[in-house]
Order: sequence, then C-alpha cells, then structure tokens
Amino acid sequence: MAGAADLLGPKADRAFGLKLVAPAMIILIVLLALPTLLTLVYSLHDVPASGSSFGPFVGLENFTIIFLSPVFWRSAQVTLTFSVGFVILSTVIGLAMAMLLNQRFIGRGLARALLIIPWATPWLVIGILWKWFADGSVGGLNAVLMMLGLTSDYHPFLSDPNTALPITVLAAVWRQASFAGILLLAGLQTLPEELNEAAQLDGANWWQRFSNITLPWLRPVLITVTVFNVIYAFLQFDVVFAMTQGGPGDTTQVLSILIYRQLFVNTNIGLGSALAVILGVVALIGGLTIVRLFYRREMH
Repeated sequence: MAGAADLLGPKADRAFGLKLVAPAMIILIVLLALPTLLTLVYSLHDVPASGSSFGPFVGLENFTIIFLSPVFWRSAQVTLTFSVGFVILSTVIGLAMAMLLNQRFIGRGLARALLIIPWATPWLVIGILWKWFADGSVGGLNAVLMMLGLTSDYHPFLSDPNTALPITVLAAVWRQASFAGILLLAGLQTLPEELNEAAQLDGANWWQRFSNITLPWLRPVLITVTVFNVIYAFLQFDVVFAMTQGGPGDTTQVLSILIYRQLFVNTNIGLGSALAVILGVVALIGGLTIVRLFYRREMH
C-alpha cells in the first residue's frame, strides 16, 4: 500500500501542477499559438481583402512573389542595417550605463531611478517624442547642434534619406539601452567586490579586470540582453512608424512597416501574412544564433 501511495503521490502532484499552469497555458494558446497558426495558414492562401475566408490555396506562391520582389530585398537591407546598429548600440550603451551606475557617487540613487524612465515609456510615445526632437523646423536636436556650433541652419533630419534611418535607430536605442542597462546593472550587483579587489592587488589594470572578471560574470545576462535586443530590432515597428512611416521613400521601410502596408494599406492578407512568417523566422534564427555563439565561446 505504501508503494502504491508513493506512486500516486507524484501523479497527484503533476495533476495539481497542471491545474495551476492551465490558465496561463490557455492564455498563451489564445494569444500566441492560434494567431501564429492562423498567420501561417493565411500565408499559404490567396486571402480575399475582406478576410471572410481563406480563399484559394496557393501553396508557396506568396513566398515566391516576396523573394522575387526587389521591394522585399530593399526592406530586408534596411531592416538588417537598423538591427545591427540597434543591437550594438543598445548593448554597448546599456553596459556603459550599468558600469557607471555601479560606481559610488553622489546622486547615484536618483540616476538609477532616472534610468527606468525611458524603459517605462511606450515605444509609440518614444517615436512621437523623437519626431518632435528631430523636427526640421523647431526640433531640439537642431537647436543643440546650433548652440554647439556644429550647424548654422536647421536640418530636416527625418526628410533627409542620409539621416532618417540613423535618427530612428538612435530613438529606438534610447529606450532599449535603458532596458539593457537595468538588467546589466542587476548582474553587476551580484559580482563580489572581493574578486576585483584581489585582482587589483595583483596588479591588474581596469581593462584586465573588466575583460577577465566583469564580462565573464555578466555572460548570462549579456546573452539575455542581446537576444532581447535582436528580437526587438527585427520586430521594431512603433518608433519607425511614428517618426517616418517608412519614409522618405523606402529609406526607413523595415520589414514590419512593409507588412503593415501589405496588410492594412494594400489589404493583401496572403502576402502580408507570408512576410510576417518570414520576419518571425528571421527573428527566431537571430536570437538562437546569438545564444549559440555565446555558449560556443564559453565552451572554448
């Protein structure tokens, strides 16, 4: 009897655990799994503009049209450029802020509190604020540059094909670097001070302590931060849409903007869904690649 009770115990625990996670599982299925499956099904059909039915099954025709389109490849190039700048700057600036706020100085608590503000601000609001800031007529960015003597006239940053994309990258980085800084600062708080003190006594300089102690200690957090940055980079929409809506021309038309135009402007649900599938796969591969690279380096 005792043996039977022991066997029933784990089963009862598993059943109780399933009951606890069942509401969360249902929510995830409704909000994530079903829309993902529906998008995949739409991508294989010629869906009518009304979306009242799936329409004729066309297989991979939508994907063929996309891969043969120069508009897609131009948008993919813009997305890659945006993503590289976004990931590198967000991670590096976030790490620099975390290192700075980990030092002891007057007002450190206030500075740490201010770090939360960009992260707590919605992406769409960030885009609107930076659109005002970079405005070619009354923007604060032009005013600052004129005060510093770097320019003599107001420049339409968001209307210039040479500056529109860098400005949108900076706007997105301003928020994401805050998020990265918060996570990395939390990781630095767990680093024992004795390690740095011992290395300093042994004659290690700042760079040696940073590269041999701080970075290896932060590796798990850096992996998390970088993966988040990669995903946010590829799926970024709000900031770009609020600032430029993909313009001027197609200078800032990242893939998410192209998906929006296909779905809601051209009402081409099949092509838009196929683009969404491609973007989701690319973001997933990018995140998994970062994890693999970090762990491979750690193993060697």
